[in-house]
Amino acid sequence: MSTPQDLTVSDVASEIRTRSESVVALIKSGALVAYDASIPGSKHKTLRVTREALDNFKVGRSARQTKPGRRVKHSKPENFVEYFS
Repeated sequence: MSTPQDLTVSDVASEIRTRSESVVALIKSGALVAYDASIPGSKHKTLRVTREALDNFKVGRSARQTKPGRRVKHSKPENFVEYFS
């Protein structure tokens, strides 16, 4: 049974700023935990995500900005022969 804190797929999509299809893919891959809240015998599947599951997902996927890596120029070995200049 869904509780007021449970979110629909579109609610989750708007909260993490992505498309509903991406949320369904995350659920199918197991990265985001959801449960089936559809009526038995229904043709359409109704998925719900708990607030706790969404918060756990956000913590595990926190995006940190990183500095771009420095490019290191490698020297050529002593016995390197360059055929084409």
